[in-house]
Amino acid sequence: MDEDKVRDYAKDCTKIMPEAIQEEFVRMPADLGFWNERCADALRAHLLAKLAKDETHSRLYIHHRERMAAAGHKATETQVEAAIDTDPEMHEAQLRVVDTQVDYQRARGVVDAVSCKRDMLQSLGAHIRTEMEGDLVIRNRVAGANGR
Repeated sequence: MDEDKVRDYAKDCTKIMPEAIQEEFVRMPADLGFWNERCADALRAHLLAKLAKDETHSRLYIHHRERMAAAGHKATETQVEAAIDTDPEMHEAQLRVVDTQVDYQRARGVVDAVSCKRDMLQSLGAHIRTEMEGDLVIRNRVAGANGR
């Protein structure tokens, strides 16, 4: 899905249209399910990027230690770690971790906003029911429908 469309959909999912409360209630489970799925996908991508970064670090550690030893240089732990830190491959792995963490946090934020919307809709629904119970016309209509 195009990222601009995702942002637009996130805005649609988190705003409340007061004139369409019933529709908001109906779409809530689908919206929450969609964003929970995106959040889970983003978390999975983030965890896999962290795993790949750790694997990259391990592989580069061996590579740089052996390279230094082949050059006749007995490398210290600090020197090997410095070589890893400046390796472009390690830099790319770290950037992937950062990018996937940002994606996860973004999706988590939308899940939180949709959950907040759900809570507000529940509160609004209870408030509307309370108001309707006090309306004589509605009470008579409900009583008539229930055969009272």
